[in-house]
Amino acid sequence: MVTDDFFAECNLWAEHPCFVGTKKFKGGRESVRDDERCGKGREVRTPELVGKIRTFVDEDRRVSIETISEQFEVSVGTVHNIVHDELNMRKICAKFVPRVLSDEQKERHVSDSREMVELINSDPRVLMVLVTCDESWIYCYELKTKSQSFQWKHLGTPRPKARQSKVTLKRMMIPFFDNKSMIYILWVPSGQTVNKEYYVEVLREFRKRFRCKSQHCSNRVGGISTRKCTRPQLYPCFQLFDEMGIKTVHHPPYSPDLAPCDFWLFSKLKDNLSGSRFETIEEMKEVVTRVTDTFTPEDFQGAFQKLLE
Repeated sequence: MVTDDFFAECNLWAEHPCFVGTKKFKGGRESVRDDERCGKGREVRTPELVGKIRTFVDEDRRVSIETISEQFEVSVGTVHNIVHDELNMRKICAKFVPRVLSDEQKERHVSDSREMVELINSDPRVLMVLVTCDESWIYCYELKTKSQSFQWKHLGTPRPKARQSKVTLKRMMIPFFDNKSMIYILWVPSGQTVNKEYYVEVLREFRKRFRCKSQHCSNRVGGISTRKCTRPQLYPCFQLFDEMGIKTVHHPPYSPDLAPCDFWLFSKLKDNLSGSRFETIEEMKEVVTRVTDTFTPEDFQGAFQKLLE
């Protein structure tokens, strides 16, 4: 029994372009070209749209293709073709330009590294008693990932250099740690200049706090970063170390690969803070303390082992 649904389905197939075309050719049609129609399809890729997208991208070089597509209600493919073909732009990541060392600085880098290796080889216990410190700015807002620094640029223009944005809510931290744990974190007050006088007071305060954690202070080896200070500025610090009975391991300037704070602590800390926003400085300090408390003794030991790699 043939039902109405069967006839309805047949009518739908009869309206299919294949059946319609076959019927026309059976009726005597010979041309395979489409019939002429009034008007034409809407052209999306117009000079007006290209100009609007150029202005939109110039205002925010980090805008994404998807955002542009939503803004102008066109497809992602159309936006991609306009940006790459019409505007001749590519999206790249800003890079940090390393400092070019002078011959004297390179020689010092080699000599200080050799001195460190010889010291550790002569007494492996050095890594067990080494203490290091450095300074770094902590901001109340940290970018989520490196990809957020990607921005559009025209072909032939130089790659943009990464620059820190001006943030008023920030504090400088000076952490002290050894191969077991974080010993002490000092937060520099706002407006305070970190000079030789201030560093001497910082080291005296560190000495007091360190005595509470260790009964073998006179045998400890202290490492100090010299990459931001000239040697005459550090004479008062070296004199204080001599008074304390602490041996110093010199750090060559502009050599973050030899500073555990640079190649491990600061990067690990800021990875944990990425994407975070803090309303107050105190809130930021609390979070930093919580993050550093999660570091295990194995983490600190691994950081010092990298000095030999």
